[in-house]
Amino acid sequence: MNTKEIGLLIYGIILSSVIGVISFIFLRLEGIGSELLWNLVSPGNRWRVLYILGITLTGGILLGFFRARWGNLPHTVHDSVTELKQTKTLDHSSVFRSLLIALIVLIFGAGVGPEAGLLSAVIYLSVWQADKLRYYYFNYKELRGLSIQERSARLLNPKSYLLTYDENKAVKGHQKSRKKFFYLLFIINGLITFVLLMKLTGQPSFVSKMGESNWIWRDLWIALPLIIFGAIVGKCYSLFTKFLEKRLDVWQEFPTRKALIGSIAIFLIGIFLPNLLFSGQLSLSLAPFVGSQASFLVLTMIALIKLLFLQICLNTGWVGGDIFPIVFSAIIQGFAVSQLFPQTDRLLIVAIVSTSIAIAIIKSPFAVGVFMMLFFPLNLSPIILAVAAILFLVKKISNQLIQKKIVGKKNG
Repeated sequence: MNTKEIGLLIYGIILSSVIGVISFIFLRLEGIGSELLWNLVSPGNRWRVLYILGITLTGGILLGFFRARWGNLPHTVHDSVTELKQTKTLDHSSVFRSLLIALIVLIFGAGVGPEAGLLSAVIYLSVWQADKLRYYYFNYKELRGLSIQERSARLLNPKSYLLTYDENKAVKGHQKSRKKFFYLLFIINGLITFVLLMKLTGQPSFVSKMGESNWIWRDLWIALPLIIFGAIVGKCYSLFTKFLEKRLDVWQEFPTRKALIGSIAIFLIGIFLPNLLFSGQLSLSLAPFVGSQASFLVLTMIALIKLLFLQICLNTGWVGGDIFPIVFSAIIQGFAVSQLFPQTDRLLIVAIVSTSIAIAIIKSPFAVGVFMMLFFPLNLSPIILAVAAILFLVKKISNQLIQKKIVGKKNG
């Protein structure tokens, strides 16, 4: 590598480390804010109901105010990726406003996860990093002629000295391969920075293990019925979300009123089912215990209420991630079904049912399968991957049949 490329590599490592630090700070602020706001909500607090009402109303008013002022923030991963594909760039000037609103959503108890706001912010900040690196690369000669102080001032200025993507200037051939290699290093460096900060500050893991499994081959007779059950549950939920979207498609011009609908839902959950507040990722550690104690009906109600709570939040401006809430509900429903088959390995049933439900809702078989493997013991990984493969093939075949039907109608 020449001097220019070495400087580019060092600069990229610095910027990717900054993105890792911002991600860490966001999650720490969310954790600290949630704890400070909700630590007084205990059954023995005589003002508990009024306190929760005050929290939820304040959150709804703040959320409505900022969304009225700044638009439909926080950014979502889907919108960020779609815009990036279409325009090849993103307006990263709104990233911290988006993170602020995401913090309000998460701290005030909405039943959504932090992954959507955080990942979309990382996408925006990665575009910002690319713009800064592009400026360095194409203005290297000019930068070399400046003093160290002037050069540092330009390179460390977060708002200026950026160069957006231009297809005519895009690197090609060997340089393109080098560029991809550099970006891979930057991604790894950002992840390492983030993980190290989480470890050094003793933050809890995102994943809770569900226990140990001792499944045997003869237990697999139940696999196919469970996959069908999970797929049907996921499909019904997807249809329900469309129904709810239409019913809650009101008051678009009055974001505060709409946010207060979500506040009512958060208030009711906070009073009656406080463990369903937030994303559910921390409450997942309780799932094995609750799953062995509660009945099928109770567990099913918990899973359905969590999914309903998620959709009310998403459709009233309390926007966030849906992966952790869906996984939480899917695993709880898995424990519910396991109650019906006490002679079969419990975690085998939970793994099959929860993976099937999550895939049917999120519609990314192998990504969901790999994610679900994190919650279960290693000997269930082949089963989870097999469920993902089956549902992937079913999805592929159904898409082909639909396509043939459409072509047949056109030709007819």
